[in-house]
Amino acid sequence: MSALMQVEGVHRAFSVSRGLFARKRTLHAVNGIDLEIEKGEVLGIVGESGCGKSTLARILLGLIPASAGRIALSGTDLRGLDRRVLAARVQPVFQDPYGSLNPRKRIASIVALPLAVHGMGDRTEQRRRAIEMLERVGLPARLADNYPGQLSGGQRQRVAIARALVMRPEIVICDEPTSALDVSVQSQILNLLMDLRQEFGLTYVFISHNLAVVEHIATRVAVMYLGRVVELAPAAEIFARPRHPYTQALLASVLTPEPGKGLPDTHLGLAFPDPLDPPPGCGFNPRCAYARAVCRERVPAFSEDGPAKAACHAYDPTFGKEFA
Repeated sequence: MSALMQVEGVHRAFSVSRGLFARKRTLHAVNGIDLEIEKGEVLGIVGESGCGKSTLARILLGLIPASAGRIALSGTDLRGLDRRVLAARVQPVFQDPYGSLNPRKRIASIVALPLAVHGMGDRTEQRRRAIEMLERVGLPARLADNYPGQLSGGQRQRVAIARALVMRPEIVICDEPTSALDVSVQSQILNLLMDLRQEFGLTYVFISHNLAVVEHIATRVAVMYLGRVVELAPAAEIFARPRHPYTQALLASVLTPEPGKGLPDTHLGLAFPDPLDPPPGCGFNPRCAYARAVCRERVPAFSEDGPAKAACHAYDPTFGKEFA
């Protein structure tokens, strides 16, 4: 596989005010991300709410600029790409199928909008292609002139997927695409996404807090914490043998259907750390059962352990292979 998108040292900071008379503080929502997105893969990005997943998605889509770092698509810096060219190659599917569709537009018009913006064909051709894509995502042509308010949540998300794919993009950024849907509908949308990936040769960046969904769909997983990637590995490796203590805690938090087990105890506490006041050293050290002095003093670099990479001092050869 060849890298389709390269993300190198990407940062995104926001200036945040905590009150009328308080001075503004800097929030590092994305803090030094390095990723290579391979053609044809499904890269899952997971982490707790507030870890920077959605901010990273918006940077990859070109919706907000990075404060520092570089993103390249097939070797071309995003800053040098025309917005229309980028939109033709990278498309989003957002979380909320209710808020992402214009309630005053008919379904066919919504799906055909990217074609109209890019001047591809006349109105008849645009409508034909829109209806063809609607049928491909499982919606009958008779719904083409309906409004979003006349559709169910699952149907609306299918419209959003059709709109994303009508331009035949290379990369689709899926930001929590099933979290607003009923559980019974989620699996249908996931299976549809997998079918479309095979049919159109798509590359997915799939952002979710639902580990069960990521395990089902991802080929590789990046785990984020406080704006950083702390573990990166093939999906099977992440779920079979997580290296980073945070990844281990996330997997321990998954509910089990086994009777009598009750709620899992992750030992992480209830509070996510304040991103405006991150701890020194490893950001995870206040919640980590294995933390040592070095964890409070120095940000860990990535260390390789077989097919996985973990940003944890436990895997730094200077300090030994594992914490004792």
